[in-house]
Amino acid sequence: MSYSTSHLIQQQMYTRERRGIFRSTEGFDTVANSKGLDASFIKKALHPLCVYDAPAALTARGEKQESVYPEAIHLVRTESGDVVLGRSIYKAADFTGLRSAFFTHNYVIPAGHGESPSDYKQWLNTSFVDTYDIEQGTDLPELERLPGGSVFPAVDPSTVLAQLQLSEEVFKQLLYAVMMSAAGRKKVYVALNVPVEAVGSSAKQLLGVLYAALPYAFRNRLGFLTYAQEPNSRKGIHLMFVEPFSLRPGDRNVEKDFVFDLSNHSRILNVDAEQVRQPYFDWIVRTLLNGETPDDFFKFAEQMLTGMEAGRDLTPSSYHELITLYRIEQGERALYNEKRIAVLRSLTDYLSPPDALPRKMRLNDLFLSFFDHEFDRVKDGYIPDVGLVDSFKDYYKVHARSSENRLVEYLIRSLNNAYTARNTEAVTYIYHTIEENPSLGKAYFTKVLGNPALTKMLFIPYMDSQMKRTPDAKGLLAVVHEWGSRYIEVSANADFQLLAESALMGRLRAERKPVEAVAAIHQRLRQWDSSSAVGKLSPLEQSGLTERLQEASDRYLLTEVELKEISPDQVVQIPFFTRPDLVQWVGKLPAPLKGQAVRLIAAYDWFNTEEPEPSVLDGLEPGEVEKVQDWAYGWLPQQLAEGHFARLLPAFYRSDGPGEGILDFARLVSSIRKWAKDNDTMYRFIRWSEEHPEFATPRGGFEPAYRRALLLFFQKEGREGLHKKTLWRQYFEPAKPAFKNFYLAAKRETDTPLVKTLRRFRKGGVISGIVLIVIAGTLGGLKATGVIGSADTPAPVATPKPVQQQPVEPTVPVKKEPTAIVTHVPNTKSTTKMVKLLFAFQTSTEQAEFKPKKLVIVGADQQEHLYENFTLAEQNDKEAASKANNDPSGDVNTGSATTKSTTADGQSTDNGSTARGGTSSGKSGDQSGAVTGNTDGGLTSEITTEGSGNGANTDTDTDTPSEYDLKKYPYRTLLTLWQRLELNDASTVTVDGEEYPLVQVKTADQATIKQK
Repeated sequence: MSYSTSHLIQQQMYTRERRGIFRSTEGFDTVANSKGLDASFIKKALHPLCVYDAPAALTARGEKQESVYPEAIHLVRTESGDVVLGRSIYKAADFTGLRSAFFTHNYVIPAGHGESPSDYKQWLNTSFVDTYDIEQGTDLPELERLPGGSVFPAVDPSTVLAQLQLSEEVFKQLLYAVMMSAAGRKKVYVALNVPVEAVGSSAKQLLGVLYAALPYAFRNRLGFLTYAQEPNSRKGIHLMFVEPFSLRPGDRNVEKDFVFDLSNHSRILNVDAEQVRQPYFDWIVRTLLNGETPDDFFKFAEQMLTGMEAGRDLTPSSYHELITLYRIEQGERALYNEKRIAVLRSLTDYLSPPDALPRKMRLNDLFLSFFDHEFDRVKDGYIPDVGLVDSFKDYYKVHARSSENRLVEYLIRSLNNAYTARNTEAVTYIYHTIEENPSLGKAYFTKVLGNPALTKMLFIPYMDSQMKRTPDAKGLLAVVHEWGSRYIEVSANADFQLLAESALMGRLRAERKPVEAVAAIHQRLRQWDSSSAVGKLSPLEQSGLTERLQEASDRYLLTEVELKEISPDQVVQIPFFTRPDLVQWVGKLPAPLKGQAVRLIAAYDWFNTEEPEPSVLDGLEPGEVEKVQDWAYGWLPQQLAEGHFARLLPAFYRSDGPGEGILDFARLVSSIRKWAKDNDTMYRFIRWSEEHPEFATPRGGFEPAYRRALLLFFQKEGREGLHKKTLWRQYFEPAKPAFKNFYLAAKRETDTPLVKTLRRFRKGGVISGIVLIVIAGTLGGLKATGVIGSADTPAPVATPKPVQQQPVEPTVPVKKEPTAIVTHVPNTKSTTKMVKLLFAFQTSTEQAEFKPKKLVIVGADQQEHLYENFTLAEQNDKEAASKANNDPSGDVNTGSATTKSTTADGQSTDNGSTARGGTSSGKSGDQSGAVTGNTDGGLTSEITTEGSGNGANTDTDTDTPSEYDLKKYPYRTLLTLWQRLELNDASTVTVDGEEYPLVQVKTADQATIKQK
């Protein structure tokens, strides 16, 4: 606070005296003040205002009469809101009578002391004290009101401006400068074109006119000084009147401020003439000069500015807007027709603050009258400008409840007019306005979509434009999903569905990768379905729109995309292969599309499976098979390089193979030789083929045609793999006997001629071999010395025939008949995920004790698989069981077999042997042979020993495992696993810790099992 809690007006006097309140020696100081003033406030706020510099023109001529000197009245507002109103006057002599001085009298009016807009009249007519005798005391009374009375002389603006020779234009500029100074930092310096003696009085008259022209907010900010010798910036003073001719050109102290040097040919600086050509300045000058009062407008403006952002009341543009609205309200409707958009924007602006409507009902009524006027124009076919639509939208944000229905109808009519006139620009900005406000958009589209005629007339064209603006299929689906999900009427609308389908086809035709694009579409459509609540269909599903778009994209692929144009990676991405109704769907397609679909499905089945069946193309017409194979042929080198050997086979499949397999082995091997980067790839493929039945005969070993193709490869390119130790050990030595025999035979076929000759003579015995080596060495020496080899050299002596040596017969282990066996029942349906194992027992007691709890299977992948959930079903052979139980000569626990061995030179010997259940093989030195035998019980056993390549029949490539007659095992239990698992000859079955090797049974019995 600048003073005590008193709300009375305080006084302070300042001059040159023998002593003062704050100094004990002579000089300028406060000589008296009211008790409510704080000493620090007097020093910091009042003393800087106690200044008077006599006019240079008067001091130059030695003027002594005090009344000639202009009085300097100042008004300043402090930071605390107090008003300091004071006057400084010239004193020809001080208390000594020897020097001049000045006397200042200040009134400090506390903030909120009954201030009103007309206080300026009191300020300009306040009475001040001219002198004070300190001997009377230093205390001054506190006042309830300013002295000077309540009746003030009337001020005629026209007379004042005429006396001061101010034109209307200059006054407008001065008014603008004062308003800008009160709201900002610039100062206003005025040098009137009057004698220096009249500066103070003329300034008071002009201030009266300026105050009358200022809105209330500016009156409450303005600080002024009626006289100063020269321009200088003082805190709190915006308008300063200075001695004529003191505003010198080029003065850098004022070059950025507002300068009105009216004493020197009206030099005005830094005032933009365009700024004063605004509505408020024209109106206020005309009103004042016509003798009218502007107070009613000022009250209107003050009310309308209530609640607006801070500083809005100190912005001149606010009064330009408000005077226009005020004049229209007073009946000047032509102003609205001239500035429709500006007027509406002003109204919505002033109506936008919270709770503005009750205080500004005058503006709201004015706005609604303009809306009614514009609505009538739209009814007559008028298309509104974007500014009008924006203004109504802004008004809707503030007062939606009262204006929603009328505004929606206005927008519908406006859009109808725009569509009728084909004014796309108007349609765009009207819809843009609707989209900006979700609440307005919902009200509008609910109204339109509830009327079929409006939907067709307004909504469908709008959606057409929305879809055309989307750059790709993804953006299009986003639009479709947004509108289809938001409004149930949209997704079910036939025109909308047709529009979405057509637009989707257009986007797909522009896609560079159509398969990927269609796959992405299907994924997006699945997301639509999955995003709905559990057990509840989304509006898009209910309407069938999702299915329609899926169907359209699928048909696009069949219509626009050829198999030869896409890669296997793209084929497996085609989404319609996963349709649950694929077969029925393809069956309903037109013939050209059906053929394309069948080819694509075959290609999908081919390349979507790690190990496709070679017969994957079965069911296609021969011409279609050829097309798919020709397409795939170009992609197979990549499949070979990636190790997908099984995917090569369908390209070489032949459904009419003449008994030597279903593959064109010669072409297959030739193609791999051509595609493979090195022989290692071929070696890996050969080893891979060992495990696949397409390459094997029913008795085991490779197909003859395949053997011939491989032998040709080894002879031409792959000899190194058979003869280089590292490659032989890596690829061929680990092979099973049936296949290793072939590799050994191929190895012999690719031996050098010398090795072949040595092997042939080695059959004659050791002595013959030594003789052969000696002869070969002698012949080599003679040839080297030239004794033989010439044309006249006699023929060499014939080599004696070597004596054959009887090979040692191999010993075959005895086979013992097991009491129980287990065999794998093949699954004829490749699409069914199950494994069937038949456990067969010789006695019913063993079957009854078979109650498995845990099953462990070693599969073809050489991994253990544990199962505890499976099904058991008895499949006993009653006839075989009865015969086995009633035959006294039969031994159900053991079976004997007579083995038959084949020697190296083709002779046969008979030996008795017994073999244990399962697959067995015997070795004896370097000999190999096949052992077969028969018993009365039908047990058939074939045992093949692994050959080393020393026998004459080493090209035998069979290794048939033991076969068991199921009739000797009549008690059978079928165990079914409902999972897919690959099994081979090396697989084992362990039941509750007891191992059951997988065995083979007679073909006839297998057929019987399959029939069951």
